[in-house]
Amino acid sequence: MRPRALYVVPDHANPSGIRMPEPVRRDLLDLAEREDILLLEDNPYGLFPRRGRRLPTLKALDTGRRVVHLGSLAKTVFPGVRIGYAVADQHVEGGPYLADLLAKAKSMVTVNTSPLAQAVAGGRLLEHGCSLVRANERESEVYREGLDRIVDGLARRFPDPSASGVSWNSPEGGFFVVVQVPFDVTDAVLERSAREHRVLWTPLHHFYDAAAADTESGVGSGVGPLRCLRLSCSALGPEDIEEALDRFAAFVRSR
Repeated sequence: MRPRALYVVPDHANPSGIRMPEPVRRDLLDLAEREDILLLEDNPYGLFPRRGRRLPTLKALDTGRRVVHLGSLAKTVFPGVRIGYAVADQHVEGGPYLADLLAKAKSMVTVNTSPLAQAVAGGRLLEHGCSLVRANERESEVYREGLDRIVDGLARRFPDPSASGVSWNSPEGGFFVVVQVPFDVTDAVLERSAREHRVLWTPLHHFYDAAAADTESGVGSGVGPLRCLRLSCSALGPEDIEEALDRFAAFVRSR
């Protein structure tokens, strides 16, 4: 059976934080053209690079209408609005654009998105000239600082990864850092971390199927090893991040 579509998160994917390089994006578009498949580009984190420029989205590079671009205002405008959007300019044979059909299907499934939520999102966009980039300048700086604090804070608390067995990736943006530890990361271990050290994190194996979760690999390899976990900075201020890292370090050393 031939695949009809491929779902990808090119920018700072959850949970790995990995970003797809621009040459790989162009190669993927060429592959989609050759194999006649649709690329579903989910881009909730693309506005939050840690440093440097934002890479062009797959949709921005798309010349053959091979990409459906998906975005989330819940990640960029206000979490409670729970509003997303799609750029789907593909022509449907004998009908309108794919976007029109998606809008019709959505209206039948959900009846309607909250008018109040739409007003909040619309007001934020109008306030910033309908630019998501300008509307998120403050948030981008907050997330950038948070990610730097996690990465730099881990380096201060675990200065010798070879001795501690603790290592981590250094994402180019987004909210997440993957940490590899020298013990199995189970739900029971998470419960102990929360109860005894009052710090939460996410076991990485929950993001993968059982076969992948049972394997061990390096941080950022794309496999969900049982000895990796995810830290997030999306809802914490600078002082909270430092305190959380102190608690996390104490928890790791207790193991």
